[in-house]
Amino acid sequence: MTMSASALPERSRSTATEKKFLNSLFSDISNIIIINNILKRFYYVSDFTRIISISSLLFLSFFNFQTGIFLCSGHKLKQNGRRTLVFIELLTGFLLLSDAVAYFYRGSTSETGFYMVRSSNFFVFVSNFAISFFFCFYVCEFIKRARLPFSILLNPKKSTKNGIPIQLFIVLFLCLSGIILTVVSQFTNLFYYFDESNIYHRSTFYSVSVVLGLLPGLITFTMFLQNRKTLSANVFFSILVYCIFPLIGIVLLLFVYGFAWLDISLSLGALHLFFSSIKLMELEFYSGERTASTLSPTYKTGEEATESQKRVVRNHFWQTLSISLGGVLIVLAIVSITGITLPEKTLTIEKPYLQNDASKSVCITFERNAEKHWVDEDDPDRTGAQYDGVIYNNMNSTIITDWNFSVFVPEGCTIDPGPWNGTFSILDGTMNVKKPHKDDAENIHGEDFYKITPLKMLGFGCIMYTPHDYQPLSQKIIFTYSSILKPLSNKMFDILLALLFVIFIISTTIMLLEGKLIRIEEENKKLESTVKERTKELEAEKNRSENLLLNILPKEIAKELTAHPDKTIANEYPNVTVLFTDIVGFTKISGEMTAEEVVTMLNKMFSMFDERAQREGIEKIKTIGDAYMAATGLTLERDNNGAAKMIRFAQGLLDDVRTFNKSSEIKLQIRLGINSGSLVAGVIGKTKFIYDIWGDTVNVASRMESTGLPMQIHVTETTKNQTSALFQYSQNTEIDVKGKGMMKTYFL
Repeated sequence: MTMSASALPERSRSTATEKKFLNSLFSDISNIIIINNILKRFYYVSDFTRIISISSLLFLSFFNFQTGIFLCSGHKLKQNGRRTLVFIELLTGFLLLSDAVAYFYRGSTSETGFYMVRSSNFFVFVSNFAISFFFCFYVCEFIKRARLPFSILLNPKKSTKNGIPIQLFIVLFLCLSGIILTVVSQFTNLFYYFDESNIYHRSTFYSVSVVLGLLPGLITFTMFLQNRKTLSANVFFSILVYCIFPLIGIVLLLFVYGFAWLDISLSLGALHLFFSSIKLMELEFYSGERTASTLSPTYKTGEEATESQKRVVRNHFWQTLSISLGGVLIVLAIVSITGITLPEKTLTIEKPYLQNDASKSVCITFERNAEKHWVDEDDPDRTGAQYDGVIYNNMNSTIITDWNFSVFVPEGCTIDPGPWNGTFSILDGTMNVKKPHKDDAENIHGEDFYKITPLKMLGFGCIMYTPHDYQPLSQKIIFTYSSILKPLSNKMFDILLALLFVIFIISTTIMLLEGKLIRIEEENKKLESTVKERTKELEAEKNRSENLLLNILPKEIAKELTAHPDKTIANEYPNVTVLFTDIVGFTKISGEMTAEEVVTMLNKMFSMFDERAQREGIEKIKTIGDAYMAATGLTLERDNNGAAKMIRFAQGLLDDVRTFNKSSEIKLQIRLGINSGSLVAGVIGKTKFIYDIWGDTVNVASRMESTGLPMQIHVTETTKNQTSALFQYSQNTEIDVKGKGMMKTYFL
């Protein structure tokens, strides 16, 4: 195209501008060389880091395999008390070995490298999920204090009823889901993908794999905390340390990409479990409890859950939900900060756009500036012109981090130095435009300047000399870009995050309230238990006091005195039978014995009398020296069988004396006197009180004893008349009773 005369001054000004730009560019060549040298050093550091990663993984893998083999040696796997720890150690070793292989073959485009990179990364993901499950199973065994069979996993309902934590089955479900999705990812690039250089990249849903890998650990951690009271201090510390290592690894993995933080943290945690296990073996050896590790599982009994137990179960559920959501929110927050790397995409535009099409995620325009074009002075067959391109990012929450643009150009095209916002080159009939990087001379604004933020655009252009008839609008454009999803700028993600946060607040609030109620119930139970214990003690003390009182007083009198402690107890009874007995020649006998022997003798004999009185319903009144006094018929009824009961009791006393004499070197004899009639009974005194009886009936009964014969029962006529139908008596004899005169008496 021929330029108009009015355009010549503009061309001259443009040429002057280009010369200034070239001078400025050449003046900075030395600075660019220095920058390139610094960048080369960074590449060496990357290789060094890779070597360190592979060496660390292989070194730790060797130790994990060694510890697993050590724990397995000398035992059948089914009977090995540390069988689950063996799986953890071996799987961790296999995980690290797979990751080392993935690092080693990374970027290798050979057939071996192709398969090794894919298989090793697959095993890394699967091993992570498997280790999470076996660790949860390992914690359950410590909670149950037994080696659990894997068969419990086949019947979750029965197992949970028998005391196996339900969290084990939730973890199993999550781990199986993660393994299945990892298999799916091999065909769909769900979690990760590999570029043409056979290099691993995180994919769109990589964060899902992080969440699935984090949740089992968080759930196991809550189960571990909920059952901490059942664990010994050394076991608690060992498991706690193992839980902390992977959490640190996950945080480092999200922030610092390129080093196997998670795998190394899992290995260190597994080695810590091994050394803790060795310590437990030592403790078992010295405590003599070596059989505990191979016992069959001891389940809880299937008792119906009380309301309190149901509350504890609900609290455990809310604890698990709260901690799990907290972990997920932390991961989502970190992902929101770092973003999610999306797979590289390539757009093929058959017909270039003239302006932005907002319906497209990414839109590109590229055309020759209609005002800025001229005939090449050195080659009249070519036209020089300014070519302008614009990249429109129409996505709401995605940043285009890297991009390249290519369009067909005819032979003989050249580009003047000094393009802007892009690194331009022509090769094999194609003009290629790349985003400027750190080592590009065109990177004059900094690398972040050339990123395209959501709903923004980036212009690029150059001065290119082409044949006169070249029109870029008729050429196919290929645009390839990499992007990062910033979830917080997506409304659906914000809604999901807000919903999870609300659920987290609700579950945490309920967990705290339920925990408070449980603590209150526990305090109430402790208080109730204390009250019951104190009540039992009071009841026992009361029973002791009542028994002591009943040993002193008749039952009715004891009740009345207990109910009315200040009342004077005195009753008149119409027909009471009174018995007196003493030992014949006691003064002489006691003079030949020590005081201890006398007391022992009396205690033995009177204990026999007391036991008989208790069996036959006779009220013992008191003992005075060697005399024993008892009564019956202490009732307001005149017609009672007290006299007959007393005669039978007296006959029993004679039998007791005979029994006593059989085992005693000293042979004893007693006299017994019985009388029936009215009397007064009551309690005398406030301290050391006694229950006593008074009246002529008592005096006459005492006289019957003192005038009686050894080993015979001497009764008055009144007693004889009440019992004559039941017992046979001798002929009457007459005795003089003080205050009564002559009285008829009888011997049984």
